[in-house]
Amino acid sequence: MTLPGLCSRFSGTRTVGKGIVLVFLLVALFLVVYPQVTVKNVTLVVDGEAEVIATRAGNVGEVLEEQGLYVRGNDILEPQEETSLVNEMEIILQRAVPVFVEVDGETRLVYSAADNVESLLGEVNVSVEEEDRVEPGLSAGFTHGDKIAITRVHRKLVTEEKSVPYETEQKNDSSLAQGRRNVEVDGKPGTLIKTYEVIVADGEEEKRVLVDEELAEEPVNRVVRIGTKVERPEPVITASARSGRVGEVIEGEATWYGPGFHGNRTANGEIFDQNALTAAFPSHSMMGRNLRVTNTRNGRSVVVRVNDFGPSTGAIIDLSKAAAEAIGMVSAGRANVKVEVLE
Repeated sequence: MTLPGLCSRFSGTRTVGKGIVLVFLLVALFLVVYPQVTVKNVTLVVDGEAEVIATRAGNVGEVLEEQGLYVRGNDILEPQEETSLVNEMEIILQRAVPVFVEVDGETRLVYSAADNVESLLGEVNVSVEEEDRVEPGLSAGFTHGDKIAITRVHRKLVTEEKSVPYETEQKNDSSLAQGRRNVEVDGKPGTLIKTYEVIVADGEEEKRVLVDEELAEEPVNRVVRIGTKVERPEPVITASARSGRVGEVIEGEATWYGPGFHGNRTANGEIFDQNALTAAFPSHSMMGRNLRVTNTRNGRSVVVRVNDFGPSTGAIIDLSKAAAEAIGMVSAGRANVKVEVLE
């Protein structure tokens, strides 16, 4: 082959090679430039509100810049700003909002884009125990300016001693004069121990419930003896009464006698007749005198003759059964009377 022919063939080969290189360059340029200039439809979700937009942006950050949106410290963005944009992509931007958190006696202002209260508290390192109260609840959402309050709650057992009052027992004592009182046993209060479960909220007692009580010491009752013995006063006989002066009045208690003495001799030697209107008097000067005896309770009177000496029971006069019946004192056995000396 001649030299001119070889040169011609070599020149043609070089031309074809240049064409192939040019094609490759054009394809590469298309692959790089086409995504940048092709319009893509993406869904932009901002704070839960979705909008479909058409954009020629190359990545997520450029889309946000086109929309005048900026990512701040606590905002949540998915996917990240440097992620290349593809058609039908969904971009989610949840912007942080200011929230007030009240806990442990302090109020803190925090910014969060969390889904609920529990996630927010985790972000700010606030722990919540099982008994603690959270308002609103852990699963609740929140918006701009909301307040989240955490109340620290714990339970404890508290014991208290209570005094148990004693009672007073009264016992009749026939050996003690009527109206007298003697303390036989001094009273002593008992001790009751009560156990409460106390609920404390933020350091203040909120509620207490009685869970147990124990009588640690029984109370000792006070014992008082009450006198019932009736002491009969000795009859007061005035000097004039002893002398038997007419018109003398004596007041006191009268008794009566009869069945056990009927037929016996009296102090003046007569035979005692319980059915006669006679009486015994504790002064010999009154022997044989007539006395008017009046029952001061019912006003009934009887005139008796003194023919005996007595009584020895503390009364001022001892009437026969008939005289006692006359003034209505047989059933009672005793009566307060007024005695008048007649003659």
